[in-house]
Amino acid sequence: MNNSHPDELEIQQYVLDKSSCSDSIRNHIESCAVCLEEAGNYRVLFSAIEHQSTPAFDFDLPGLVLQQLPPASPQLTADRFIAGFLVLFICCCIGIPLYLFRIYLLNMFSGISPFFIYSILASAFVIVVIKAFELYRKYQKQIHLLNYN
Repeated sequence: MNNSHPDELEIQQYVLDKSSCSDSIRNHIESCAVCLEEAGNYRVLFSAIEHQSTPAFDFDLPGLVLQQLPPASPQLTADRFIAGFLVLFICCCIGIPLYLFRIYLLNMFSGISPFFIYSILASAFVIVVIKAFELYRKYQKQIHLLNYN
């Protein structure tokens, strides 16, 4: 016999369907007074849930909600077409030169002193950190305005 009590999920499973429980859990629950009492509590709870009446509305909820939704817009509008064209155009303007000059791009930074490369990287890191702090402060102000302190 098992010395430890089954957890709540195992007792609930026992109440709902004894055949799906293992023999050791079934034997323990049937022989332990504490577990039998807890299983009885779950039986009462489950029967109360089953006998609970379903809520009924005196109005048509889906009908009211669907009336307020805007009509579906067509998939391809002029704005989407222009935005897609601009994205494709910008990708081409950046991608084609990168592909054509890929050999030269690798050698472009070989003649620069490491000091300048490190200073460029450090200044870029500082700018990113400053912008992140500004964004965080703006977020905190907005949260404060919403009274979520």
